[in-house]
Formats: sequence, C-alpha cells, structure tokens
Amino acid sequence: MYEFVGTYIKIYVRENEKCKALHNKPLNRVIADIAIELGISDLVEYKAMEGYIFDKKLHTSLKEIVEPSLPIIIEVFTTDELAQRFLERINPYLRNAAVLVFKEVRGLFCSGDT
Repeated sequence: MYEFVGTYIKIYVRENEKCKALHNKPLNRVIADIAIELGISDLVEYKAMEGYIFDKKLHTSLKEIVEPSLPIIIEVFTTDELAQRFLERINPYLRNAAVLVFKEVRGLFCSGDT
C-alpha cells in the first residue's frame, strides 16, 4: 500500500450528449479516449439510475427507453500535471457538462502483493 497525492476530477454528462466536432461520438467516450491517450490509468465511468443535469427535469432508468438522457459520472484520479493536460484537452468538447476539480487529494493504492 502506498499513498498518492494528486488531482481528483468528477465530470457529469448526459448519456445522449454527442460531440459534433468528432462525428457525433458520445461525449463520455471522447473523454475516456482522451484519458487513455494521455496515459491516465485511473478513470471510472458509471451511469446514474436517476438524476438530471442542467434541465432540472428528473430522468429515471424506467422512463428513458426511447431517448436516454441519464447522467453519466466520470471520475479521474491522476497527477496534477496530467490532470491539467486532460482538462485542457477535453475543454473544447464540453457542452452541457459539469466538471469538479479537487487538488491535493490524498489516496491510498493497495496492490494484491501484500
């Protein structure tokens, strides 16, 4: 086990948000691809069962059959330097998204070798 200090980023997007600049690729996929390209190894993405982003209209998994618009939450934990590069790269594609950035976050990484 070792301690790591870095930047934690939490991004909220809608699952139906597309990136027009990249042939309507889903925004969450664009963000994940950029993280992979930069060598960020700690990214988690999950879809909420219920919630809303910006429209203040509650979306639930029971109602979102035809046009899904549930929130997707993307979490990244990496070095300050990589986080800055990541944020600069995703910034041009962010529309209808919320980004929270927490600096100097302490984390513990535990490997299976203990």
